[in-house]
Amino acid sequence: MITTGPMSDLLVDAAYPRWRALLGPERLPACVVDLDAFDANIDTVLGKLGDTLTLRVATKSLRVPALLRHLLERGQGRIQGLLSYSAHETALLAELGFDDLLCAYPVGRADEAQVFAQLAAQGRLAVATVDDADHLRILGEAARAAGVEIPVCIDLDASWRPTEGLHLGVRRSPLRSSEAVRALADQVAETEGLRLEGLLCYEAQIAGLPDLNPHSRLLDPVRRVIKRRSAPIVADRRIATVETLKAAGHLLHLVNGGGTGSLGSTSADPSITEIGAGSGFLNGTLFDGYRDLKLVPACFFALTVVRSSDSDHITCAGGGLIASGPPGMDRCPTVLAPAGLVSVALEGFGEVQTPFLVLDPQNKPMIGDPVICRAAKAGEAMERFNEVLLVRGDVIEARVPTYRGIGGCFF
Repeated sequence: MITTGPMSDLLVDAAYPRWRALLGPERLPACVVDLDAFDANIDTVLGKLGDTLTLRVATKSLRVPALLRHLLERGQGRIQGLLSYSAHETALLAELGFDDLLCAYPVGRADEAQVFAQLAAQGRLAVATVDDADHLRILGEAARAAGVEIPVCIDLDASWRPTEGLHLGVRRSPLRSSEAVRALADQVAETEGLRLEGLLCYEAQIAGLPDLNPHSRLLDPVRRVIKRRSAPIVADRRIATVETLKAAGHLLHLVNGGGTGSLGSTSADPSITEIGAGSGFLNGTLFDGYRDLKLVPACFFALTVVRSSDSDHITCAGGGLIASGPPGMDRCPTVLAPAGLVSVALEGFGEVQTPFLVLDPQNKPMIGDPVICRAAKAGEAMERFNEVLLVRGDVIEARVPTYRGIGGCFF
């Protein structure tokens, strides 16, 4: 609901009457994406890329096919391909007409491997990620049974282990050196039905770690040190691995790294050919805390006030859109409008109801009124909605399905 650009009165309580008018006839809960803010975030993210890099969209952070198409169209060649999160999601994306698909997480079962074999048989570019010989075995069996060649991408671990027993980053690949990656690349070359397509290396302790967290401010300096110290270590490891693979005769068509929160540092790595990002386009509250990335909120959800247990409390139906990650207040939604609503500590945001303390009795919403919230991670919230309202200004331009709305459910 932006009328004068992304920094209009959307973030102040004066916008609440507009929200109420927009959503008056709608079924709630509802999910809303502000297309003006979405476009502004696209431009901001692309502005952080180097001249030679392209961006691959992380689908888990959106989960709405129409928004994925919008990104590819607005990117005008600078946004190429999708970074999917499961084999069967990859199949759905191909069915919807998307191509150049890189699944960032490995397969563990035969049915998942068969997805990549089937897509290869259809002439689609769908790359599977591997970091273990068992992945090669499962994929190789599927490829040989189908008489095709499956492209694979090796996942290089990007975590930082400054001392024995201290692991900073996510636990993904066991491959922590260029030599370990080269050894697996040699196995790929020896496995009938597989070919090496590229290298994946995601620096989660940089890309997924905000500089500022209002719920744990004392740890902000520590987070910034982790990010600053990790960046050159990740870059050196990635560069060394690319050089080692090339020296061993392995051709790489892509080297993917980064995320929304590491656009600057990842873009400076000369070994990178593309950056994966998705969270910044919708900008959940976790992404408000990046100092060098000025994004605007683009995704919202609206709950309905259904009761008032006390004069200073209201209760909404639904609300439990809690983000994944370490449990804490930063993973909970926040109220955007009306101002002065605070979630109740003993209940929090609940699956079927969410109570709020009303700080200003003069600003108390009535039964039937909407309460506008933001999720910590926008993509995960899409799992709770069948459709998204796409809005420009005060007009709903379109209603588009989420994955859930077209029957897509992968975990």
